[in-house]
Amino acid sequence: MKTFRATTLTETTVSTDKRRFQMTFVDADGQEHAVSIPSAIAADLVPVLEAVAASQPRATGGEMTRVPKTCAVGHATGDRMVLLRFDDEAPYAIELEVAQALAEQLQEQSAELIDEPRPALH
Repeated sequence: MKTFRATTLTETTVSTDKRRFQMTFVDADGQEHAVSIPSAIAADLVPVLEAVAASQPRATGGEMTRVPKTCAVGHATGDRMVLLRFDDEAPYAIELEVAQALAEQLQEQSAELIDEPRPALH
């Protein structure tokens, strides 16, 4: 059996009947792989994953990242809060000044990346 070397966790879902848990991963080549397991096995994995996570240093470069499929921005009614929603999750309410700083940081980071070539995939 060939090992799939995931670099990013892109989605987690639970079936409507709560009997299965699915995780979708992407590797360095952009290939996706979904794993669907019964909820009982997912529960059995909790202590294993906790032990592995506890033994690893929390290095920023090695953390799994999430890639949302959708995002939306809005504002709260009657409040000076900007709302930021990823996928179907509850929105984040961000104070106006923090939202403005975040917008500036997003612009700066995007500007740095725009002229960079895409990284070579191994």
